[in-house]
Amino acid sequence: MAVEVAAPLLMLAEKEENAEIREFWDSSKGVTYTMNFPELVGKYCVGVGFPGWLFTADEQGHMNLFHLFSRTLINLPDMDMLQGFAFQEELGCDRITYVQKALLSSDPLSSTDDYILALIQGYPRTFVFWRPGIKSFTSVDSTIPYCAFSDVTWHDGHFYGVSFMGNIVILDFTSDYYSTTAARVIMSQIPPRVACSNKVYIVYSMGELLVINRDGCHNFEEGDDSYGVKKFRVYKINDSSYEEVKDLGNRALFLGFSATLAVEPPPGCQGNRIYFTDDCREAYFCMERGGGKDMGVYNLLDGTIVPHYTGQSYHKLTPPLWV
Repeated sequence: MAVEVAAPLLMLAEKEENAEIREFWDSSKGVTYTMNFPELVGKYCVGVGFPGWLFTADEQGHMNLFHLFSRTLINLPDMDMLQGFAFQEELGCDRITYVQKALLSSDPLSSTDDYILALIQGYPRTFVFWRPGIKSFTSVDSTIPYCAFSDVTWHDGHFYGVSFMGNIVILDFTSDYYSTTAARVIMSQIPPRVACSNKVYIVYSMGELLVINRDGCHNFEEGDDSYGVKKFRVYKINDSSYEEVKDLGNRALFLGFSATLAVEPPPGCQGNRIYFTDDCREAYFCMERGGGKDMGVYNLLDGTIVPHYTGQSYHKLTPPLWV
């Protein structure tokens, strides 16, 4: 995202007992806050890039944007309005988790009618968009090369999507985009090729477009919970080239199950660090306790990893995530 934000809170997983009570870990202060959210019970949740905002979905296919602090609820078109979604054919967890990533272009509390919601959905993972007042989603042309996207970010009227193979598509929303059936691709660029066993993230920060490669996320075999981060690599994308970033300076990245964030860390957090949560979705439903194992703080300077939250928090649907 273009706007640097304060360090996000870590929303811990729903508990079997007292499901309405949600806990939030403040990594900068080392404290846990507790709040009552009956609105989130049984919901699939994804952070959307602005403090307190969540994308939520339920087993009936209803989708919403929900703001934790004001309890603002924005109804979205139902899941069966998504391109390629077949409600009766999508079973169990595949139905409720059909949307893989969500990102807001701006905060709906400050721009009530002038924001865009981007979703990465389905298999292969393609883009759809929604804006207030529209009763359906707008699909991006599926003929875009390498369109199985891993992550998306926003800057200055453009969505930047990165595929699992590291290819970037830039979608221009500076014109009358909502009157067309597909956004216009203004540039396609290939940063470093990455192995299929890796995860890829993208974020715009301090005038730089960064692509982050997470090694160790996908080396999972059923019944084996040995998956986990081995290394992160960060690349800066230039007009016609890329270069590896070895030093982020006074910046920290927060990534995982939610929209990727770049922040100037407050006291209690450190720069040149990547704060990550479990993002091995393949493991969530195969492991008895669910997802939540692969979390920590990666030091970009020396490659060491230390924990940020030291408690136990696991869930098959929505493990801990940044909000």
